Amino acid sequence: TLPPFMFLKITASEPAAILNWGFVWRYESSTILIYLTAALIAHLLFRLGRMESGIFGLNVAYPNYGYMGIPLAILAFGDEAALPMALILFADTIVLLTLISCFVSGNDGGPVAAIKRISFTMIANPLVIAVLAGLLFSTSGLILPKIPQQFGTLLAGAAAPVALFALGATLFGQPVRAAAAEVSTISLLKLILHPLLVALFFLGLPGQDPLWVKVAILSSCLPVAANVFMLANHYGAYTGRTASAILMSTALASATVPVILYWLFHG
Repeated sequence: TLPPFMFLKITASEPAAILNWGFVWRYESSTILIYLTAALIAHLLFRLGRMESGIFGLNVAYPNYGYMGIPLAILAFGDEAALPMALILFADTIVLLTLISCFVSGNDGGPVAAIKRISFTMIANPLVIAVLAGLLFSTSGLILPKIPQQFGTLLAGAAAPVALFALGATLFGQPVRAAAAEVSTISLLKLILHPLLVALFFLGLPGQDPLWVKVAILSSCLPVAANVFMLANHYGAYTGRTASAILMSTALASATVPVILYWLFHG
């Protein structure tokens, strides 16, 4: 249900409004900074290897856009929040793909092979496909026929509740066996430091639409994405602790996210 929702919201927008580069560089600067900081902490404090440090950083930098971010943003700020969420999803995929490939390269064919493997994994994400398709359709100037538009609207209406239900189904049965110190550090960096960095870039460097700023901060305060477990499992590294980090950060987010939402509405 989420892909048709994202596609319809993007195609209803002007291409110039979608490609907001000032928004992109602010958000992605915080993503790069939090990722590299987390990877350095993993290496120096927890003595993790290069690949494990990269996945540790991915845990901290990759929010749960699909199952939690998009439905929460829509419920909190309305349908207008879909556009900045789509831009974050698209830009973050490229940036995080590049960062993680630097850490897993050299294991099977070098960095080029790593980029190809991760590209296929992440581009196969239906949300990324929907964003790309929406961008291309929006720039083409075409108009979606009435029947597919009505069918897509019907599916899109179920996006928020179904996504929240899917989140619970994804977390069910995840083990909590990881080292408490590492999982707690991931949760602290993801839920507290990441949104603080994003707020610093956007509030310290004004010039963006207030709604987009709120969506950026909300996106950054979300727990670890389930896709990180998929990538960790793909490379056979840091899998159990990633699953634990997803579960713990999601549980803690039930307390931290409402606080940030209250601040966004009343701050």
